[in-house]
This record gives sequence, structure tokens and C-alpha cells, in this order.
Amino acid sequence: FPQVIVADDYFDRIGEVDSCLKNEDWVKAESLLLEILKTYPANPNNYLLLSNLGTVHRNLGKTEKALEDYTTALVIAPRASTIRHNRASLLLEMDSVKRAFEDYKILAEQDTKDIVARNYIGMIALEYGEMDLSLKSFEEVLNIDDKNTDALRGKALWLRLNGNFEEASALYTEIIKNENRQSNYLNRAECYIVTGRYVEASNDLSEAQKLDPSVPDIYLLKARLAYVQYRYDDAVGYAKQALSLGAEPELVE
Repeated sequence: FPQVIVADDYFDRIGEVDSCLKNEDWVKAESLLLEILKTYPANPNNYLLLSNLGTVHRNLGKTEKALEDYTTALVIAPRASTIRHNRASLLLEMDSVKRAFEDYKILAEQDTKDIVARNYIGMIALEYGEMDLSLKSFEEVLNIDDKNTDALRGKALWLRLNGNFEEASALYTEIIKNENRQSNYLNRAECYIVTGRYVEASNDLSEAQKLDPSVPDIYLLKARLAYVQYRYDDAVGYAKQALSLGAEPELVE
């Protein structure tokens, strides 16, 4: 009989926590979670409470505590993929990229169809110059979902960085069909400038300008396009516009 009362009390308190989380009452949720963990330190469900506490601390801006919560939860349940995903994304926020990289590798090993982990591996590997791993990760995602926009964008960036501008522009064309994002037009415009497709580049820059005319990269690319077309006065004018919008002077030079 006492055990039933204890169980009921534990789950009643969890119900209160859930209500706080739903209402984004982070301060009360923190207090309740700490109280439950202190009262029932050996409950096997505590890894879930620690995960929730990590999310609460994250929303309260207590990132170090959140990291400690997620890490403790993973000691109890090392294969809890949601918690590891939460810790990995928190580590990225904290600029602990190397540690996040390791978490995403573990997630990819645990689940061969974890698309999110593979996309992050691809991008981080690209940042570290691990080109083979990066391409492998994006292609693994595309083998699972050939329309995955994050993987297509990652592979297009990989192609650009490796000088494959024709292939990259073709991928951006596929991406743009499903994602009307300014950066896609700017990236494809850069590919078109490099490959001498100046009319297409100009069209893409116009589309990018319609979406948000205050982005300095538009005018940097307009300057670059004008320069390769020997329109030097126009190039200077666009470069000045880029500067006035906050472009880095080194890039404008």
C-alpha cells in the first residue's frame, strides 16, 4: 500500500511538471523537477526528468547546468537518442563543436537512418576539412531521402568548395524548386558567375534582392558580376552599397 502511494505521488508531480512545461513556466518547472529528483533519487525514470531539467535550464539560459543535466541523463541511459540530440545541439550553441561532433557520430552509429545526425556530421566535417566524411554523410542522407533539402544544400556547398560549380548550380536549381530562400539564389548566382553564365547570375541576384534588399552579399556579388563584365564603375558603386550595408571592408576590397 505505501508503495502505491509513493508511485502515485511521483507521477502526480510529473503531471505538474508537464503542465509547467506546456505553459513554459520554466522557473516553477525547475523547482518541481529538483524537488522530485531529491525526493526520489533512485527512481529509474529519473533520466527523463534530468532531460526535462536540461531543457528547462536551457530555456532559463543556464547552459552549463543544462549540459550537466543531459550528461547525467546519458550516464543512466546512454542510448537515449533524443537526449543525445539535445546535448549535441546545446554543445553547438556553446561552440563545443568537437564534442557535438562526437555525439552526432554516436547517434549515426546507433541508428543508420538518423538523417539529422548525418547532416550535422556532414557540415561539421566540412568545417574541419574532412571532405571524404562530409560527402559520405550527405550521400547517406540522400540515399534515404533524395529530396532532403539540408543534405542537398550541404552537398552543393561541398561541390562549390571543391570547385565543381556546374554540378553545384544544378543542385541549387533542385533546392530552389522546394525552398525559396535568398541564400540559395546567392549561392547559385556565385556558381553562375564563375562558369560565365552572367544572364542567369543577374536573374538570381534580382530574385535575391526581391526577398531582402538589405543583405550586403547581394551587392558584393553584383560588384563581382559587373567587374567580370568590365563594368568597373558599376562594380565600384555596388561595392560601396555593400559597405554601407555592413559588408566587411576586406571583402569589398
